[in-house]
Amino acid sequence: MATTVGQQQLVAARAAFAEGDVQSLAVLPLPLQQSWQRSHAAGVRPGQEPYYRPLQGNGHRLESRDDRRLARCVQPELEQLWAAFGARGWTMFCANREGMVIVHRAHGLEDAALLRPIQVGRRLGEAEIGTTAPAVSLADDLPALVRGNEHYLQRFAPVFCLSEPLHDLQGQVCGAIDITGLGERDPALLQGYFRQAALAIENRLMHTLSDVHLLAVQHDPRWLASPLQGLLAVQEDGQLLAANRVARRLLGLPRRGPLPLLSLDSLFAGASAAQQRRLLQPGPAHRVRLGEGSAVHLQHLQAPRAVRARVPATVAAAPAQAAPLRDQQRDAARRAARAAEGNLSLAARQLGISRTTLYRLLRE
Repeated sequence: MATTVGQQQLVAARAAFAEGDVQSLAVLPLPLQQSWQRSHAAGVRPGQEPYYRPLQGNGHRLESRDDRRLARCVQPELEQLWAAFGARGWTMFCANREGMVIVHRAHGLEDAALLRPIQVGRRLGEAEIGTTAPAVSLADDLPALVRGNEHYLQRFAPVFCLSEPLHDLQGQVCGAIDITGLGERDPALLQGYFRQAALAIENRLMHTLSDVHLLAVQHDPRWLASPLQGLLAVQEDGQLLAANRVARRLLGLPRRGPLPLLSLDSLFAGASAAQQRRLLQPGPAHRVRLGEGSAVHLQHLQAPRAVRARVPATVAAAPAQAAPLRDQQRDAARRAARAAEGNLSLAARQLGISRTTLYRLLRE
């Protein structure tokens, strides 16, 4: 979202806009135009000092359970980004959907006046400090770059900030991760890393679900177990509950918002009968046909924890006598694999059979 417009032109555009000249905004990218207008409508004036509300929760414990969960998922990725790009004069943070900082990373000796107010519990919305990258990401669900006089407030002319939106389990924007600092950085480089971090954070959010089957999908199996894997959360009855943004794109699902009522069988309607039977079975990644000339590799990552908790320790106990012996063996193999949380070597030992035999039973 960078602009090649000169800084002096932006200064002139800001002054003209403050006098009511809306046409002056044409020098800015459209998302920044809209953010300037929202800032103006909130009563913020370009020449004023930023207004910071008191910290919420005294900057310590986050009050919202959703904020605490998101913060836990963000923290590891923010530490990795800081190790790569952190320095004095720079800070990184995650803001929730209301623009409040819920995770923050900065240099221990940071003393820049423009960066000190960025703390956990501080709201940094357009109504407080005007146009910033996270404000644009939260409003428009876009990666955002705001630097120099692209900021609505003159006070932030020395500041560079870049952000990437985060999505919750319903595909809605739930926050943004951001790097802000004094100086200049390579936006293309940062955007690549921050996008990867955002995907990893969203995958962690999916893993917080405990009562679903979690499936990984990708056209290229090398991207499984990476931030580029698609993730599907499926209920025990086979209904699709949630999908991350990669899975939505791979499978042609709506990019944002709640998913349509959809069963796993209908989602993979192009799969063969054998492939359909394996969709919710533990084991290595396998190829599943989607349609003519299209397929994905799918791997079952976890079963509902509630289901696993109900499985007795003696998973090899004989099932009802009325069932055929082969069906009994298959059922026992599936229960053992679920009880072992996908550890097929452990499941095979519990059943007293070889790993090869267990694989064969799970594939039938």
